Amino acid sequence: MTSVFGLSGCALLCLAVIASSLRLDRRGIRVRYAILAAGAILLFVPLGGLPVVAYVRGVTGDLSAATLALAAGAVCSRVTGRTAFVPRDTTALLVAVAAAALFLYPFALGWTPFDPYALGYGSIVFLTGLLVATLAAWRAGLKLVVLVVVAGGLAYLAGAYESRNLWDYLIDPLAAIYALVRLATGFVRRGAKLAA
Repeated sequence: MTSVFGLSGCALLCLAVIASSLRLDRRGIRVRYAILAAGAILLFVPLGGLPVVAYVRGVTGDLSAATLALAAGAVCSRVTGRTAFVPRDTTALLVAVAAAALFLYPFALGWTPFDPYALGYGSIVFLTGLLVATLAAWRAGLKLVVLVVVAGGLAYLAGAYESRNLWDYLIDPLAAIYALVRLATGFVRRGAKLAA
């Protein structure tokens, strides 16, 4: 079961990369779907005894709900030509992922005696904080943030991946890097506009 979820998630990420790099939104609708279908089939073709997507999973590991949501949004927007999520929701998710990454990764490297990664093993403080943050996002109408937390929580409860740490279901390095780069790029663009 963990392999099915892991491979499917990596396939979605690969399709997002394919859809974005080929700029599918600039092609006819039938061509978009044909390229996406061909890409999906090729990802599961065995190569050396394993499907191609298994090699991707070997590099990336299991992907978090945040990465899957961003990948699904990219595929949807490139194929349909419409954004899957309103910009406000996407920005809120990027800010939440960036904040979580800045909280999690530097401390998890052992720079301090506090290890926030250990909180993901069932800390009531972490679960309470996550619940409060999710309720605040729901109250603010940030549906994508709520969706990511709920999907990550349900996947965690179902044991969809091998990890037993809730952090791994909510955030991963790919989502963290993407969020930080995208937000930094946005700040630089705004700064350039103000300077002009």
